Amino acid sequence: MNQNQVAPRERRGPLAILPLVLAGTLVFTTGTRAAEWIERPFDPSVGSRWVIQSNETTEDNRDGRVQTSVATMTAELTIEQKLVDGFRITYVVRNASYVGDARSTALIGPATKALENLVIHAMTAANGMPLRIENLEQVQATARTAIDNMTAPLASKPEEAAILRQMATRVLLADNQHAPAIYLATLVALALGQNTGMRPGETRNNDDDATNPFSGAPIKSNTSLRIGNADPATGSVRYIRTRTFDSDAIKAFLTKLAQQLGGTDSQHSQPIDNMMKQFTMALDSRTEIEVEDGITRTLRQEDTATAGTPGRSIVKHGHKLIMVMPAP
Repeated sequence: MNQNQVAPRERRGPLAILPLVLAGTLVFTTGTRAAEWIERPFDPSVGSRWVIQSNETTEDNRDGRVQTSVATMTAELTIEQKLVDGFRITYVVRNASYVGDARSTALIGPATKALENLVIHAMTAANGMPLRIENLEQVQATARTAIDNMTAPLASKPEEAAILRQMATRVLLADNQHAPAIYLATLVALALGQNTGMRPGETRNNDDDATNPFSGAPIKSNTSLRIGNADPATGSVRYIRTRTFDSDAIKAFLTKLAQQLGGTDSQHSQPIDNMMKQFTMALDSRTEIEVEDGITRTLRQEDTATAGTPGRSIVKHGHKLIMVMPAP
């Protein structure tokens, strides 16, 4: 064999290596696909019980005078039945408390504890979002009795009794349409991170009505939901939800707030228009939702609302933490 002649074994070498290269590429591709994150469905087992703990702190700064309030709650959630398109559940608030300044504690505290140990039966969507209170009449009757009991000691102070009744009615009584959001508000928040159908890199935008931080009618807002990070191995995921507010809705609200802060007469538009030019307002909200095995386990929400005119200001900071864990 001369120097220019190649041995058959050597000539076949690259051809022999090619299948190995292709096999390696296939393994790499398969491994990459296997590592893609896939959302786990919300599917708690029938009969499972969950403890939900909520802590919400609000700091209200009005012209340098700061008032802090803390609302806490511990509830139990039981999955009673799995339906074709949802679940039948039982929800019970075991402990609830509110601590703030003396006046707000006297008004809000009793309303906070009014529905303790009341068993609420409800139906939810497939993602755990409450749809209907099945024993709403019983819940409403309990709420009305609680309101009567709260206002009875103030019989000699009709003005205070009227304020308390008005506030308690707004908090404790709701019709069929609004009952799930009132009595099962915590479950509404938790459902935001369940069965989203989202993929990494996707952003989902929605329009909705946000609670007015300064009381009054809700303000139209835009929400944005995206995946912060996701673990392909465990299926765990962290969602980030932010909220921005409709400029026209804020402008309409500022007109009313200008009257409250500036003491202007609503019949005189010019003073209000002048004050509006000096008005400032900002609303920010950010929520982080951590989901494990399809079930929201932790929700952290930070809200900031500011409003003011030259020489006057209102700043509200809200901090909410909800934690979900299997019942012992």
